[in-house]
Formats: sequence, structure tokens, C-alpha cells
Amino acid sequence: MRKALLLVATVLLYALPSLAAGTPYLIHVLVLCCVYAIPAVGLNLMLGYAGLVSLGHMAFAGIGAYAAAVLMVDAKLGFWAALALGVAAAGASGAAIGAVCLRFRSHFFMIVTLAFGLMLYSVMNNWDDVTRGAQGFPGIPRPAPLGSLSFGPLQNFYYLALTAALAAFAVQWRVVRSDYGRTLMALRQDERLAAARGVNAMLYKTSVFALGSAIAGLGGILHVSFLRVAAPATFNLAESINAVLIVVVGGAGSLAGPALGALVFVGLPEYLRVANEWRLVVFGALLVLLVLFAPRGLAGLIPSGKK
Repeated sequence: MRKALLLVATVLLYALPSLAAGTPYLIHVLVLCCVYAIPAVGLNLMLGYAGLVSLGHMAFAGIGAYAAAVLMVDAKLGFWAALALGVAAAGASGAAIGAVCLRFRSHFFMIVTLAFGLMLYSVMNNWDDVTRGAQGFPGIPRPAPLGSLSFGPLQNFYYLALTAALAAFAVQWRVVRSDYGRTLMALRQDERLAAARGVNAMLYKTSVFALGSAIAGLGGILHVSFLRVAAPATFNLAESINAVLIVVVGGAGSLAGPALGALVFVGLPEYLRVANEWRLVVFGALLVLLVLFAPRGLAGLIPSGKK
């Protein structure tokens, strides 16, 4: 039944541009939901399955975005090659920085990730020669066409963003269902016991930190390619906290959590703009109700089928 529902939902998502013809704003919002859900998938692997609360997660999305932007605009590299190198740069940065951050425990780990996130944001905001500084990095091209398929039209870019998001969720599903994912969950439950059974905790946590950062880099690249500009504000502390909220609201440690959280946290405020003066009040009240009645997030409201 779940596989059938998943198949139907996927078909509906791909058919949505045709069903919602004449409402480009809806497609625009859904693209934003996709590009925010992708970094949330990376953070969900770290927070929901490995128990690592990173407060600088979106900085790695910025590393991937700016690396791809420099390669495309300054080095004149094609989009797809720049995409691969940008994702690799975000993952390598995550491995290097994670090796330092993971030497700390609990709240100290969160503080160190926060510090690294602020440092990386400062680099993006002030390294004018490379990142163009606070004014942003303009002129980022849309993806190069694949055959006869051009990604300039909004509808086609939606298909790309949706496919990338589904690929990220597929990676998450494969990781969680593997021995590697079960080891991560064992580390989250009791790291000392797992280490006593021969698990190299540092290696596993560093690898998931790198994987989560690489996935964030993918989301960051698609985000700036969609907006055609990379701005430091897109990857600041507030955006990192938003990523944590997306995971928590959707349901940390659940496969569907990042998607549900992105739909609520990105899509709902956009449609509450009709009540501009009250939208944050309404949204805040909904979050309070969610915490009270769905402490496991939106995904916790979905029946599991287990008796």
C-alpha cells in the first residue's frame, strides 16, 4: 500500500505543472520547497539518524553554491561539471570541518558548528574578489539543456528540482535501510556501547557529516541557479536554524520528514502573505500547536501500520 501511495504521489508531483496550468506562482513555491528539502535531507541524516545537531548546516550549501558559481561564471565551466565539483567541494569541506567539530560533545558540538557556520558566512560576505561580497554573485546561469530539454522555463526547472529532491530522498532511504544507517542509529542511541562492539564512531560520524554536507551543496547549487544569484544571506545563521526547524517540524528521523517540513515551513508562509501583518503570528501559533500535539513532527501523525 505504501509503495502504491508513493508511486501515485510521484506521478501527481510530475503532473502538477499540467494540472496547475496558469498558476506559475504555485510552481515557483514548489521549486523553493524542493531546494529547501534537499539540504533538510542531509541534515536529517545527521540529526535524525546520527543525533548530530549542526547549527551551521546551510553554510555547506553555500560552499557548494559559491564553488559552482565561480566555476561557471569565472572559469566558464559547464553547469553539470560545476554541479558535480560543487557537491564534491561541499562534501570535502564537511569531512574536514566535521573532523574538528566531532571532537566535541553535546552542546559543545552545536556551538562549534555554529562558530564554523558564522566563519563561512563571513567569508562569503567579505571575500569580494571571489564571492562578490555582500552584494551577491550575479549572473549564475540556468542548467545547460539536456538534449531538447531546456531548463529556462519554470516548468522544466521544477522537473529538475523535483528529480534532484527525489534523488536525495532515495539516497536517504538507501542509507537508512543499510547496515551503515543502522550503525548510525546505534551511535545515536548509545555511542559507548556501539564503540564497545567495535564501531569506529569518529569515522561513521565524520562520513555522515560529509554526506549531509554534500547533499546540502546540491540544494544550494540548485537554489542559486534558480534565483540566478548567490547571496550570503541565503546561507546565514537564520537559514541554518530554519533547516533545523524544517527537519524537526517534519519529523526528525523519518524518511518523509524533510519533505513535509519544507512544504509547511516554506510553502505555508508564502500563502499566508495575503495576511501580511498576521502571517508570522498565525504561523507561530501553528508551530506551537504542532509541538503540543505532534511532538514527533508531522511524520509522527502518519499511521505506521505497526501494531
